[in-house]
Amino acid sequence: MTKIIMSTDRPNKTQLELHRARKDFEHYLDRKGFKYEVCEGSWEGEREQSYMITLRDAGMGFTSLKRLAFDLYDQDAVLRITAYGGARLFNSDNTKVDIGEFKQVDVIPSNQCYTQSFKTGNIYATV
Repeated sequence: MTKIIMSTDRPNKTQLELHRARKDFEHYLDRKGFKYEVCEGSWEGEREQSYMITLRDAGMGFTSLKRLAFDLYDQDAVLRITAYGGARLFNSDNTKVDIGEFKQVDVIPSNQCYTQSFKTGNIYATV
């Protein structure tokens, strides 16, 4: 299954604003029927809450989620994971960067971005 990893967090938001944005986004995902896991991760050295969202057949929903990330939540990038584990970063400036393979790892890496599922505890990073 193809997945997208994205966040609604921004470092300039208050805790109340973060909470509201997260709950609004979760309501959107539920209403649209997306399956997702709430995660913790790091982006450019900052820890944040993120979402690992399973896309529908053939990646349906990616474009709408990417637009939300960039237009509503002012995100710098989203990560698309193919069914085969390939990871591609889609930046808000419309550039794309293949960043390797998205794999489960044993420990949180100290020198790179990661995603950890709250539900399973699994930790993922690109290698």
